[in-house]
Amino acid sequence: MQAVLLETINGNITPTLSAMDRPELRPGHVRVAVRAASINRADLLIRAGTHTSAGSADAPSVAGLDACGEVVGVGPDVSGIKTGDRVMAMVPGGLAEEVVVPAAAVVTVPSVWSFAEGAAAITALMTEHNALVTAARLQPGETVLVHAAASGVATQAIALAQVLGAGRVFGTTRSHSDSPILRGLGLDELIDVSQTNFVDRILELTAGSGVDVIIDHVGGPYLEDNLRAAAITARIIGVGRLGGATGTLDMEELARKRVEVIGVTFRTHSDEEKFAIAQALRQVDLETHAEALRPLIHRIYPWGRVLEAQEELAANTHVGKIVLEVR
Repeated sequence: MQAVLLETINGNITPTLSAMDRPELRPGHVRVAVRAASINRADLLIRAGTHTSAGSADAPSVAGLDACGEVVGVGPDVSGIKTGDRVMAMVPGGLAEEVVVPAAAVVTVPSVWSFAEGAAAITALMTEHNALVTAARLQPGETVLVHAAASGVATQAIALAQVLGAGRVFGTTRSHSDSPILRGLGLDELIDVSQTNFVDRILELTAGSGVDVIIDHVGGPYLEDNLRAAAITARIIGVGRLGGATGTLDMEELARKRVEVIGVTFRTHSDEEKFAIAQALRQVDLETHAEALRPLIHRIYPWGRVLEAQEELAANTHVGKIVLEVR
């Protein structure tokens, strides 16, 4: 079968469409014929050498962090999944014609979504559900601020917060404030941080009280201002580090407001913890909320143009997810 392998060429990690053996179907797993997979920031970090992959020089790993497609085989000890089901999953090596996935990791694709939409949604839904529900313990009516609102995971965070019953949801952006797509997400306000100090505006919008939950995809540069924009007992969830990993934290203000700063990543989760996150996501009625949670797709590439797709992600000119169609 064909797959996009992460091969070292002239000292550089390069995604290359190549042949590889078909994976073996194991107990507790399902075989999925992949139709689409998404591009994620971690793909860029793996190529840069700052994140590791599962491969080696002798056996390069397959690119991709997720996959969406049709079940074409069901292993022993699997129930509730059958051949023909449309599923999506976070799975290392999703950019292949077929993947073998633990049954506990798969989520059913809403009937009105395409395979490309399933691929665009799954990593973002898993990430943001974990951030909003598990880490932030979001309660109905609480206010939410989502940074870097144009990114694929952030647009999903905005939609998910609304479905989960958040009160007002605000977003920030640096270069997409005029995007009709972004403004169509139903945000209570989109703050252009190139024109407005988001702390001042948040405090104005909340009569000085601040927001209850901050979903931060920017990282260190926003840490100090996040604390200023946070309400008493707020939760600041560090999802991404687009702007850098380090920042300044006023510990006295942290204590005064009794704010929690919580980091989330899948890299240190065990398989069992990842399965639990998938199970938690399955508790959301995705079929009922399919339209509200329908992901924004910026562009769909054929998988042979994976390098071009990754370079567009790195350019930060997109709104929503970049997806690769397989085969």
